[in-house]
Amino acid sequence: MFRAIRKKKNEITVDAAKALLRCSRRGILAVNGNDGYPYVIPINYLYDEASNKIIFHGAKAGYKVDCLKACDKICFFNYRTWRRF
Repeated sequence: MFRAIRKKKNEITVDAAKALLRCSRRGILAVNGNDGYPYVIPINYLYDEASNKIIFHGAKAGYKVDCLKACDKICFFNYRTWRRF
């Protein structure tokens, strides 16, 4: 399905990836836009480990939904914000 990672030292296990999804609540969703360009949206999400799905809240209509309906291929990047003390 996907190309093998070139630098094996940068590869993480599936369990490590799931741990990253569990510990964060913010991410970037990239979908294929209608004009052929990526459409990138910051989102809040919840990872449901039982169903192995990323769940996010949003409107039932709009550009993001139109893009998702047109093409189910997406890219998702999660990140964690850090506080300075």
